[in-house]
Amino acid sequence: MVPIFALVATVAHADMTPREGAFAREPSVRELQRIAARVAEVHPERARSWLRRAGKAALLPSLRVTVGRGYGELVRDTMNQPIYTSNDNWRFEVQATWQLDRLVFDRNELRASREAQRVGARREELLTRVAQLYFARRRLQLDALAQPDPPAATERDCDIQEPGAVSDGLTHGALSAGRPSP
Repeated sequence: MVPIFALVATVAHADMTPREGAFAREPSVRELQRIAARVAEVHPERARSWLRRAGKAALLPSLRVTVGRGYGELVRDTMNQPIYTSNDNWRFEVQATWQLDRLVFDRNELRASREAQRVGARREELLTRVAQLYFARRRLQLDALAQPDPPAATERDCDIQEPGAVSDGLTHGALSAGRPSP
């Protein structure tokens, strides 16, 4: 049996993300942060992609297609009254328009930039929150190992489970699922 002091020292030495011992089956804080970012879909690559696409969108034309059949105004008489004639022809029109000024500046770039900033801020908040929950839980676990106290054990267990439950909510259960076996 490993003395509790040795286990606590091993955990503290391993930057509180141990790969062995009592917490070996738990994912590291970095793994939880990566999962939380994926679940919340806060990826900086996506925002950069929006900015690139907004700039390239000006190269594409706006298309207008008109299709018609039937009556048409062919001639106007001297009194400016139209003479309508019936015809059985189809008419197709295709119009392409480029807005070349958008190659220099496009309002969509501002929207994409604001959204990228919002996503970046949300990502930072999320990763900070996951790290805070992880280390708050880890401190409680280490305290429970260092000072096992039967009268307070139930309350301490609830204190340990609370940040774990919030972390599971942010990561779709990754903390409870544990680290995948190699």
